[in-house]
Amino acid sequence: MFDVNQHRHDYFYNLATVIKGLIPDDLCDALSARVNSIIAAQGVDWVRHQSLGTDAVSDLGGAYNHHIFKGDDIRRHLPELTAIYHSLVPLVSLVTHTDTVVSPYPLSDINIKAYPPGGGTLGLHYDTNGITVLLFLTTNQEAPLRMQIERSHPRQKEPWIEHRRIFATKGSLLIMQGRKTLHDSEPTVTEQKLSVVYNYYERHDTYRHEDFDNFVYYGIQPKTLA
Repeated sequence: MFDVNQHRHDYFYNLATVIKGLIPDDLCDALSARVNSIIAAQGVDWVRHQSLGTDAVSDLGGAYNHHIFKGDDIRRHLPELTAIYHSLVPLVSLVTHTDTVVSPYPLSDINIKAYPPGGGTLGLHYDTNGITVLLFLTTNQEAPLRMQIERSHPRQKEPWIEHRRIFATKGSLLIMQGRKTLHDSEPTVTEQKLSVVYNYYERHDTYRHEDFDNFVYYGIQPKTLA
């Protein structure tokens, strides 16, 4: 049974919640096969850069190594994911207690990050969009999403960092407060990991740093430092 109160608790207290079984395995497999055929035909870009992040784009300068399907790639090759993106707005709004809207930025509204075996990864960063949603197309025993959650309590003199690891499960949906938690993807070893990235915003806040897309997609260092 879908427990909206539990998902809201996890989203607000743990900064992320996972809804299992959003789409069936056979659809995930069909989408994955199409993704891999496009990668094999060199139909999308391969993002490979490191040590370029700055405070301006809320990135700590780690390594980026994955194939990227940008918004237009999704609309051209995987239109089902566009339909899912728009249909999820009421669910995301329900869980996050926000007036959720889709992204006004067509390059980054929907992406797929395809992490190859042997080092596919994403550097430690905060997101710029208000609500980050990941739809996993693969089940993985490695390369979890790693989160750093800032904690404090009157019984402890100093605040501390709680480390959380979330492994991808095929068909599951993760809803995360990516602006509030440092996170990355642990490098792959032998598996491929496929994550659909759905960027959502609140109606009153559609901020996205002007240098962010050039940095993330093309390895162009941000012009500003902060």
